[in-house]
Amino acid sequence: MLKNWTIILLSLTGCSTVQEYSTCESWEELVGGEDFQYVSPVRVSDPGSNEHPVYTGFWFYDEQQFDISGRYALGMKVYFQDRDVEPTDRGDIGYFDLQNSFKWCKIGETTAWNWQQGCRLQWRPNSDEILWNDRSEDGTHFICRAYNFKSGEHRTLPQPVYDVSDDGKMALTHDFARMKHAGTLYTGIPDTYEDLQAPNQSGIERMDMETGDVEFLIDLERMADIAFPQGYTGATNLYFFREGWNPSATRFIAFLRNMDSPDRHVSGWSISADGKDVRYFFDNPSHHVWQDDNTILEGRYFGLFKDDGSGKMVQKLADVGANIDPTILPEPFDDWILGDTYVLDSVQHLFLFHQPTSLFVPLARLKSTGPRRGIYRVDLHARCSQDGRIISIDATHEGLGRQMYILDIGHILDNPPK
Repeated sequence: MLKNWTIILLSLTGCSTVQEYSTCESWEELVGGEDFQYVSPVRVSDPGSNEHPVYTGFWFYDEQQFDISGRYALGMKVYFQDRDVEPTDRGDIGYFDLQNSFKWCKIGETTAWNWQQGCRLQWRPNSDEILWNDRSEDGTHFICRAYNFKSGEHRTLPQPVYDVSDDGKMALTHDFARMKHAGTLYTGIPDTYEDLQAPNQSGIERMDMETGDVEFLIDLERMADIAFPQGYTGATNLYFFREGWNPSATRFIAFLRNMDSPDRHVSGWSISADGKDVRYFFDNPSHHVWQDDNTILEGRYFGLFKDDGSGKMVQKLADVGANIDPTILPEPFDDWILGDTYVLDSVQHLFLFHQPTSLFVPLARLKSTGPRRGIYRVDLHARCSQDGRIISIDATHEGLGRQMYILDIGHILDNPPK
């Protein structure tokens, strides 16, 4: 097996030391090798005791887990694993102080969460607010909680959030009671339109993050007419999922899908910010991230798709034999892609991909001790600090259930492969 080593001389407290990282020329080399110079994950969460275990994570990727300084990292603590979430199951919301012995500060609670994406916990861009989804006090609908990190003030927004624009002004939301597939269900509130396959009362909405004003953008009946001009003939209900703004919030991607069944359908659509213009994006989307206003990186194909209605991949970045959760690091490190895998032969791989050289940098090879498949699995779902230098993951390799870890990759970013 070909092994490449990059040697880095660093000065720490006046002393010279050597740090190394490995590079791989192919995906097969990355997942097949073990003798690499990895970055050691540091656990920031307290696993509790055998009698009272605590499971901590951020759950998903492509949202801001870190504040602008990189000092505070958000998380949610729960107190069970390996079973369905019930309406009374509480998650504790808070943040870790990464510069003070990983001290935990609880700021709230939620009963609106799932195993795959948590409660959509995130920092609101250009704001001191922390956001997460919850159920209303009367239990009739889902809402968004907002906590001001500096003032300690709480406020409530009338709808849950899925994705917030980069300027922090607008959120996209959909019908969370209608999500049914693979551990994405929010429990406690029934789907009002369960008897309708494509109701015109359910769809995607836009919420003003200052005022809480909500505007309906597109309903499922209209979307079904566009996607299935000959009529939808599937056996299960349609719903929206995974909507996300492009960087300038002029358009957003949204998935149209049905529940898992023999006639499974998942398609990606590009929709204007006012909901009026809809065009096809690409088929069978999974995990993606916007590269710019007109281009998406899709992890299922590890390739780029233009928002031009063609549905065609314009560039395959590398031959990757797995479905990747991709994150493009922020400038000036935006030629790096952070990625992770599902469980492959009992391990999960965390890596960087350097676009100028097409080299992979293995960061961690972690044994999965949780369920390999199904809704209770623990995906790494890697995310980065706002300067790109710190990585955070959820992982089970210590045998403690879901715990939160950080990895410092600054030495790699400062000395990229040539």
